[in-house]
Amino acid sequence: MLVQEKGTISGSEEFHPKPSCVAEKLLYYVVGCGVFFCEYGYRIEREDYGNYMLLYVTKGVLAVSTEGKTYLVKEGQAAFLNCHKYHTYYAKGFVSFLWIHFEGSNTAEFYEEFTERRNGIVLEGGPVEKIRKNIFSIISYYKNDLEVIEVEHSRSLYDCLCLLTFVREEESINESESTRTVSIAKEYIRQNMDQNLSLDVVAGTAGLSACHFSRIFKKETSYSPYEYIILVRLNKAKHLLNTTDKTIKEIAYEVGYRSESNFCNAFTSKIGISPMNFRKFKL
Repeated sequence: MLVQEKGTISGSEEFHPKPSCVAEKLLYYVVGCGVFFCEYGYRIEREDYGNYMLLYVTKGVLAVSTEGKTYLVKEGQAAFLNCHKYHTYYAKGFVSFLWIHFEGSNTAEFYEEFTERRNGIVLEGGPVEKIRKNIFSIISYYKNDLEVIEVEHSRSLYDCLCLLTFVREEESINESESTRTVSIAKEYIRQNMDQNLSLDVVAGTAGLSACHFSRIFKKETSYSPYEYIILVRLNKAKHLLNTTDKTIKEIAYEVGYRSESNFCNAFTSKIGISPMNFRKFKL
C-alpha cells in the first residue's frame, strides 16, 4: 500500500494485516509494517498507539522521543519503542527506515528488560544485522503478496526480542556475514519446506540478490540452494516414513511436493530406493 503521510516520498510502502484470533491469543503478531523514505517535515506524534514498534534505519537519522528522552537513531542502528506511551519521531533531513508495529503477551517484559540492560531504546553492533534481516523478511511477505504464516512471523519477532535483550554485541561481531546469511536461509528452508521455495524467495529472506546469495550459499555449504532444499525435504520424508503412518501422498505434500509421482521419482533418484520400500525395510 502506497503511503500518503506528509513528509514521506516516492517508494514508501505500508501494510496493515489483520491478525487472527489465535495469533492475538498465543503469538507475537504484526499489526503494521513498511518501508519509509522521508524528508525533512516528516513527523509522527502519538499518545497511545496500542502496540510496540521495532525499526531499523537504512539511511540518515531518525530522532525518536519517548519517556522524557530523545534518541538519534542512525544508519545501521535499530530501536525498540513502546508505543503504548506518548512518543514522537521525525526525520532530520532525508531518512529511510524499515518498521514493524507488533504485539505479544510478554512484549512489555522484553521491553523493560531491554531498556534496563541497554539504558535506552537504541541498539547497534552485531545483533542489529540479524534484526534487520528478520524485519526485512516479514515486510517482504506483504510486499510480494506471499502467503503469510503467522507462526513463522511470531518466531521472527521472538528472535528479534531475544537478540535485542540477551545477545551481547561482541557475540555476533566475530561471526562472518556469509555464515549469518546462510544460517538464516537454512532455517527459513527448514521451517517452510512445504511452501514454494523459489531461489528469489529464499534469497529475499537474506536481503540479497539470487545470484549473490547462490554464491555465498554454495561456498558455505557445498550445496546449491536447490540441492539443499531437496536434501532437507528428503531427510524429512525419511523421518516421516519411519516414524508415522501417513500415506506417501500426505508425506509428499508435507515436504513440499505437489504430486505423489514427483515425490516418488525424486526420492528414488536420490535415495536409491522407492519411498514404499524404504518404509517397508525400515532403512
